[in-house]
Amino acid sequence: MVTPTEEQKQLYANEGVYLAKGFLSQDLLRKARACFDFVRANPSPRVATAYPGTDQEHFVDDSHPESWQAGIKEFVEEAGIASYVSELFDSEHVWYFLDEYFSKEGGRVSYTPWHQDHSVIPSKGKQWVNLWISFESLPARNSLGVIRGSHLGPLYNGASYMNPDDLTDPLYKDSEYERVPDIRADLECDPSSWDVASFDTEPGDVLFMHPFALHGAAPIDEQTPERHTMVLRFFGDDAAYSPRPKMHYDWSYLESQVAGEPFRAKQYYQLL
Repeated sequence: MVTPTEEQKQLYANEGVYLAKGFLSQDLLRKARACFDFVRANPSPRVATAYPGTDQEHFVDDSHPESWQAGIKEFVEEAGIASYVSELFDSEHVWYFLDEYFSKEGGRVSYTPWHQDHSVIPSKGKQWVNLWISFESLPARNSLGVIRGSHLGPLYNGASYMNPDDLTDPLYKDSEYERVPDIRADLECDPSSWDVASFDTEPGDVLFMHPFALHGAAPIDEQTPERHTMVLRFFGDDAAYSPRPKMHYDWSYLESQVAGEPFRAKQYYQLL
């Protein structure tokens, strides 16, 4: 059974990101791709096209109601992911949160806004992780960018995903949250202005990232004209409810909506 190394544990705690080379066997990679293809062929009610008709356009789907039984459960169990992440962030228990699917095609810019997932997920805690699984060979310039250490705070305003001319357009218009910095512009002026982790990846590699971390970019271009990615999310014992200024989604199914109470719901499968 694969387990995280001490170096990976330290990287995750301090930087919030690392790349696990060859984490998936060819058989597991095929099963992951089958899950991706199932969702593309059978989109969920939440399927969307981000920034339609612009250079930022890309396909997004998440929280598919049938994906767990259609292959994710088998994949997660065979890959030993629950025990791996339990050791990664030192949690006795592990829950499966949700799956996400992204397609960028056509060789256009398709630049994902810099954001933190927890700007819309009403939770806090160190014991969260995203597994970012891409099915193409990607140079670092086309891979996900993650700001090292940003999972430690602060929490910025979310990106609205509504204004293709301003990818920092805030989700919460009347909020004390600081607007997310224009990291893209900063990096264009000075590539050293932010400490960005971005890796050359091959199919079978898995990027482990804390969803609180600032992440984005991952454009496509003529050399890398498409990118198909599946993201799986998990959390541990310390995940707690933490309200946001305006609930972007319906969270009424949570067992408790009292700040500081455990972040739990029946649809979050307990794996350990």
